[in-house]
Amino acid sequence: MSYMKTVTLRAFKHHSRFQRMAHDGQPVLVTHRGQPYFRALPPEKAGTFLGAARGGKPLTAKALESVLAENEWHSAR
Repeated sequence: MSYMKTVTLRAFKHHSRFQRMAHDGQPVLVTHRGQPYFRALPPEKAGTFLGAARGGKPLTAKALESVLAENEWHSAR
Protein backbone atom coordinates (compact mmCIF):
# COMPACT_ATOMS: atom_id res chain seq x y z
CA MET A 1 0.00 0.00 0.00
CA SER A 2 1.36 3.39 -0.97
CA TYR A 3 1.55 6.44 1.25
CA MET A 4 -1.25 8.98 0.69
CA LYS A 5 -0.77 12.63 1.66
CA THR A 6 -3.62 13.98 3.82
CA VAL A 7 -4.61 17.67 3.67
CA THR A 8 -7.58 19.75 4.70
CA LEU A 9 -10.09 20.98 2.14
CA ARG A 10 -9.01 24.56 2.78
CA ALA A 11 -5.34 23.76 2.16
CA PHE A 12 -6.21 21.80 -0.98
CA LYS A 13 -8.17 24.74 -2.41
CA HIS A 14 -5.61 27.40 -1.52
CA HIS A 15 -2.32 25.64 -2.30
CA SER A 16 -1.93 24.41 -5.85
CA ARG A 17 1.01 22.17 -4.90
CA PHE A 18 -1.44 19.56 -3.59
CA GLN A 19 -3.37 19.64 -6.86
CA ARG A 20 -0.09 19.27 -8.78
CA MET A 21 0.84 16.29 -6.56
CA ALA A 22 -2.39 14.55 -7.55
CA HIS A 23 -1.88 15.39 -11.21
CA ASP A 24 1.69 14.08 -11.10
CA GLY A 25 0.56 10.70 -9.78
CA GLN A 26 0.55 10.92 -5.99
CA PRO A 27 -2.95 10.47 -4.54
CA VAL A 28 -4.07 13.07 -1.97
CA LEU A 29 -6.74 12.47 0.69
CA VAL A 30 -8.71 15.66 1.37
CA THR A 31 -10.51 15.98 4.69
CA HIS A 32 -13.27 18.31 5.86
CA ARG A 33 -13.74 18.77 9.61
CA GLY A 34 -11.52 15.79 10.28
CA GLN A 35 -13.49 13.37 8.09
CA PRO A 36 -12.39 12.06 4.67
CA TYR A 37 -14.07 14.21 2.00
CA PHE A 38 -12.55 12.97 -1.27
CA ARG A 39 -9.43 11.49 -2.81
CA ALA A 40 -7.68 13.47 -5.52
CA LEU A 41 -6.30 10.90 -7.93
CA PRO A 42 -4.16 11.27 -11.03
CA PRO A 43 -6.08 11.42 -14.32
CA GLU A 44 -6.36 8.22 -16.32
CA LYS A 45 -4.21 7.95 -19.41
CA ALA A 46 -6.16 7.91 -22.67
CA GLY A 47 -5.74 4.82 -24.84
CA THR A 48 -5.48 6.87 -28.02
CA PHE A 49 -5.02 10.53 -28.74
CA LEU A 50 -7.93 10.98 -31.14
CA GLY A 51 -11.30 9.88 -29.87
CA ALA A 52 -9.98 8.99 -26.44
CA ALA A 53 -13.27 7.36 -25.40
CA ARG A 54 -13.07 3.78 -24.23
CA GLY A 55 -14.57 1.31 -26.65
CA GLY A 56 -14.82 3.99 -29.31
CA LYS A 57 -14.77 3.23 -32.98
CA PRO A 58 -11.41 3.38 -34.75
CA LEU A 59 -10.60 6.52 -36.70
CA THR A 60 -11.09 6.03 -40.43
CA ALA A 61 -10.55 8.19 -43.50
CA LYS A 62 -14.31 8.45 -43.98
CA ALA A 63 -14.69 10.03 -40.54
CA LEU A 64 -12.11 12.67 -41.47
CA GLU A 65 -13.85 13.70 -44.70
CA SER A 66 -15.58 17.03 -44.60
CA VAL A 67 -19.37 16.96 -44.26
CA LEU A 68 -19.66 19.92 -46.62
CA ALA A 69 -17.84 20.37 -49.90
CA GLU A 70 -15.39 23.26 -50.10
CA ASN A 71 -17.73 25.35 -52.24
CA GLU A 72 -20.48 25.01 -49.59
CA TRP A 73 -18.49 26.74 -46.83
CA HIS A 74 -19.80 30.27 -46.34
CA SER A 75 -18.16 31.20 -43.01
CA ALA A 76 -15.36 33.27 -44.58
CA ARG A 77 -17.59 35.27 -46.93
